[in-house]
Amino acid sequence: MDEKKKRIVERINRIEGQVRGLRTMVMEDKPCFEILKQVSAVRGALRSLGQVILKEHMHSCLSEIKSSGENLEEFQEQLLKIFSKLCSNE
Repeated sequence: MDEKKKRIVERINRIEGQVRGLRTMVMEDKPCFEILKQVSAVRGALRSLGQVILKEHMHSCLSEIKSSGENLEEFQEQLLKIFSKLCSNE
């Protein structure tokens, strides 16, 4: 496994741990504010993960487009859609 993929998998593992911690907090009837704080941390970690994956995808796809002569406009359109979803608060 290359180093970039390894770092992404490590991030995913940390997020899984955070989500398991959330489940435990709910089951143990922890205060709402503590649970919501953890929810916010998980959302931030997921957002950050999405940005890292998007960055890696952009680099690899742009390299492929340059070498193969594929349609740059189509890639840009897809990129804008993904970027918009990552940036939304929903």
